[in-house]
Formats: sequence, structure tokens, C-alpha cells
Amino acid sequence: MSSFKLTPFSASLLLAVVAISWGAIPLFVRNDVSSAGLVGVRVTFGAIALILFAATTKRLRLPHAERWRVVASGILLTAHWVTFFAAIKLTTVAIALAVMYIGPIAAAILSGPLLGESVPPRLWLALGIAATGTVFVVQPWTIGQDGAVSLGGVALALSSGALLTALMIVAKPASEQLGGLTLAIGELTVASIILTPATFNAIVDYPDQIVSFLILGVVFTGIANVVYWEIYRTIPVAVVSTIMYLEPASAVLWALAFLDESPNVLAWVGILLVVTGGIVAATATRDQGNDDVMVAPPHLSGQ
Repeated sequence: MSSFKLTPFSASLLLAVVAISWGAIPLFVRNDVSSAGLVGVRVTFGAIALILFAATTKRLRLPHAERWRVVASGILLTAHWVTFFAAIKLTTVAIALAVMYIGPIAAAILSGPLLGESVPPRLWLALGIAATGTVFVVQPWTIGQDGAVSLGGVALALSSGALLTALMIVAKPASEQLGGLTLAIGELTVASIILTPATFNAIVDYPDQIVSFLILGVVFTGIANVVYWEIYRTIPVAVVSTIMYLEPASAVLWALAFLDESPNVLAWVGILLVVTGGIVAATATRDQGNDDVMVAPPHLSGQ
């Protein structure tokens, strides 16, 4: 693979594509497979795909630094996805994603004192717009009405958001040191080891779901995680946090198309606000004069 150049602005646009595609993941969750089993097949098939790719392209290697962060990322990722999938099974896609995405706000706030990142006012504005949009999507004042929202599902989504906060903070230095491919292989391998029994049960008990398992693992986990972590090393946590709000917004549209979950007018306003916040964040990276070129490190560029 030849070397590539990635500016903060182009990285932001690519991240938007990843976020919108991840909004479709809940479509794979509404079945009888346990949450742990779904996460297990996801991380296992994703890890296998990346290991095979890295081995054939001579990029397979053990992390040379930040090993404890790789292991911790795998553990946090496992808990984050298990609680998130469990939340989706108990409540609507919009509720689960919108509540869980409190996590990136906390990560953006903590990125200053813990990671030394500077967040300019325009990015805080973008984050506020996106977060307000998620409130309009989730509409917390409807919790408990008509049985539409499960308090247990909301609690699981909040737990998933807290775990996502920890993951974003812990993994940031590892992504910068190791690159997206090595970090993704490491965290997915750790997660697959933890969930081996659940993965085995899911494959044995639901062989008819193998195609969905492969898509969820290889495409939405293996490939997408490499892209995500490679982008993550290029732009600040606050920018990532804001643009990733496109995931819950797009999930509402995916659910409308395939799960017959129709958003009301206020939810559509929320989706528009989330998109606006993402645009403000993406253009902020361009207008700040921060478009320094990021070049893939040797283990990713093939140099």
C-alpha cells in the first residue's frame, strides 16, 4: 500500500461516512442472539479479518508501546458494546444511541485535563448543537409513556456511554503511537478472547445468521475500526465526539427504513441539529489553519 496523506478536514469527512454506516448496526441486533453473542461474533470475525490482512501484507506485529492501553481498550470495548446491544434490545434504536452518546460529550470535556487537548469555542458550539439535537431525538420527557421507553434500557445506554468515554480517553494515545491497524487488531483480539464462549454459542445456535455475523464483524467492525482509529489519531477528541453524533441521527433513518420506527417532527429537528453540529465541527478543522498533513506511519504505508 502506498503512503497516503490525510488532512483534518478530509479525516472529518471520512469519519462522517463511518458514523453514518455505524448507524445501521442496530439492524443486526433485533434478533434472538444474546448481546454477548452478537458482540462476540462481531469482534472475533473482525479480528480474524484484520489479522489475515495484516499477515498477508506483512503488517502483523505486536504493539511496540502502550500495551496496557491496548488491553484496556479491548476490555472497555467489550463492556461498551455488550451494554449497548442490550440497551437496543430493551428500548428503541433512537433512545439507546442518543443516551449512549452522552459519552462523547464527557470525553470531549476530559480531553483537556487528561490529554492536554485544546478545544476552541467553535468546537464547543458544534458539540452543544449536536448534543441538543440528541435531546430532541431521545425526548426524555416521554420516558415511561405508553411503554415506549424502558428505564432499564436507558440505564444500560448510560452505562455504555460511560464506558465509551473511558475507551475514547484510554485509546487516544495508543492510536497516536501504534496506528489504526495495530490498535484495532489488539483491542478486537482481547475482546474476542473474553467473549469466546458467547461467540461459540452464537455460531452453534444460530448458523442461519452466519452471513449477518460476517458482515457485522468484517465490515462494520474490522474495516471500520481501522479507519476510525486511524482518523482518531489525526483530529482532536472534541471533533470526533461531535461528528460521531451522526451515528444516532442516521440510526433513526435506518430504523425508519428497515424497522418501522418512525421519528416525529421534533426528532427530525434533532437530526437536523446533529447534522449541523457535524458540519460546524468539520469546517472548524479546516478554518483553524490546522490542515497539517498526516502521513501514515511505515507499518501502515508500506514504507
